[in-house]
Amino acid sequence: MTTPQNGTGEGRILVVGSVNVDLVLAVPRHPEPGETLLGTGSRRSPGGKGANQACAAARLGGDVRFAGRTGTGPDADLALDLLRQAGADLSATTEVPDVETGLAVVTVDEAGENSIVILAGANGTWSPEHLEDLRGEVAASDLVVSQGEIPAPAVDQLARFCAESGTRFLLNLAPVIDVDERTLATADPLVVNESEGRLALAALTGAEAPDDDATTVQQLRRAGVSSVVMTRGAQGAIVSDEAATIDVSSPSVVAVDTTGAGDAFVGALALGLARGERLRHACRRAVRVGAFAVTRHGAQHSYPDVGDELPAS
Repeated sequence: MTTPQNGTGEGRILVVGSVNVDLVLAVPRHPEPGETLLGTGSRRSPGGKGANQACAAARLGGDVRFAGRTGTGPDADLALDLLRQAGADLSATTEVPDVETGLAVVTVDEAGENSIVILAGANGTWSPEHLEDLRGEVAASDLVVSQGEIPAPAVDQLARFCAESGTRFLLNLAPVIDVDERTLATADPLVVNESEGRLALAALTGAEAPDDDATTVQQLRRAGVSSVVMTRGAQGAIVSDEAATIDVSSPSVVAVDTTGAGDAFVGALALGLARGERLRHACRRAVRVGAFAVTRHGAQHSYPDVGDELPAS
């Protein structure tokens, strides 16, 4: 059942999550274990799943407030630069003294596929107590978004606030962390990729998840998750709610860098849901936004603005 909302009714989004600097290394291919490989380039840019998702929604015209935690110094400025340019409200973002801003080391091969290692830095300092200042903002929002790049107790507290206020909660369980079962039940939707979906199902049921993606999605819903979106890269997504379980296909594009594309999807999905769209309709636009993002380099740099033409489905 869709969660009742007590927000503004105008599409106000609160994103609570991670903010990083991405160190992106271009490589001809991903190295084998123990292998030294010569890279072909590098760059530093804003990242973090929370900041990425907030930036994607803001660039598409969303009313977005981002609550994150950074260290001090120039990395914090870089990490928040594109969010500021996109018009996101950063008044709930905090500098943490004596802690580094989160760092993600991303390697991208010539086919556009990436692998990522994350150092949490200030993102790891989130605690349930830090959420207290956001209780009112949760109640005033039409949608709250979070991810698995901040500690599970903070995500659990955020989910409790959403349940108490009747605010819809989108949880992107990436990476999979040990959140409470009630948090998964509050998620509407739970957004996962194929492997994350299987891990979430195993955590909920204690049983081995099936190989079939659609069956995994349906079993997640039977285990108590209100709605599920499973992203599948170029194959699009599986969407399941009380109405039906359907496939949403992705446009065919030539990918140059998949970094942050899933976050572009989530940001666009959040925007549609906050504005009152049905899950399947919001997902159809979100796959087009994700497809747009893979045709450009970087994470936030690759996201479309309001006037950009999205690939046709």
